[in-house]
Amino acid sequence: MSNLPEVTESKVLDIQHDTDPAQDHGPAKRIPHLGHAVLFFSLAFFLVDICVLAIFSALHIRLESMVQHPGIALAAQALAYALTLAASAWLFPRLWERSFLHGIQWNVLAVHRRWYWIVPGGILLSATAQTALHFLPTPQASPFDNLLKTPHEAWLLAAFAVLLAPLTEEIAFRGFLLPALATAYDWLALERTPAGLERWKNSSMHSTSAVVFSAIFSSIPFALLHSDQLSHAWGAVGVLYGVSLVLSFVRIRTHSVACSTLMHATYNFSIFAVIFFSSGGFRHLERLSH
Repeated sequence: MSNLPEVTESKVLDIQHDTDPAQDHGPAKRIPHLGHAVLFFSLAFFLVDICVLAIFSALHIRLESMVQHPGIALAAQALAYALTLAASAWLFPRLWERSFLHGIQWNVLAVHRRWYWIVPGGILLSATAQTALHFLPTPQASPFDNLLKTPHEAWLLAAFAVLLAPLTEEIAFRGFLLPALATAYDWLALERTPAGLERWKNSSMHSTSAVVFSAIFSSIPFALLHSDQLSHAWGAVGVLYGVSLVLSFVRIRTHSVACSTLMHATYNFSIFAVIFFSSGGFRHLERLSH
């Protein structure tokens, strides 16, 4: 008879944890799930509202005139994003019993291995999207354009769009919402048999149909989030939906939110690089309207 140790069901490894049986932490935890995603987005929207109210109140500016002060609104949004990330980095490790970056599958090592195609891919994606927008009806003026009136505002918008916005949005939509929808899909599609429930308990893998479903439907709120910036020009919103699908593919393909964040940041950087050179280093922003 073989001297190999008997492998029992209790020794099935949780693939989200260690591959060493001695370090196994028990049944798999599928995180983030929908409850975590709802909590994250609720926290984000709450902090946006609080920051906007606090800053506009401190400056004695009526909220009804927010559209006339896009720079202040941007500052409030940036503060809310930063507070959301800080609060999440403190809260979710306590719920998950693992680090925040591990929980959202940040996986920075994948960036080191794949940056050579992610960065060019982000530039190509940006060029493709901007080309498509030229053939679609767009408003003559939008809230985005209102932030490109002075060099100071242009620099602030560029810093926000290249650094903080991609980080927060990728964590929100690709770190939380995408895996949460995939988990919900797999649970609803789960075969309610002892074997099916055992697989669910001992594995955190998502099915292919689940990740396709989650990429399609998590991209809808991502595109709608930017609809105000585009004055609800639905052709442009549709282009952003396509961009989100590509970012979702990168996140799924690389198992890394860091990779989709890098592509998102490169995408935005490409847009502002064109604006920078077209306006003489943001000194002649009036050229953009010609």
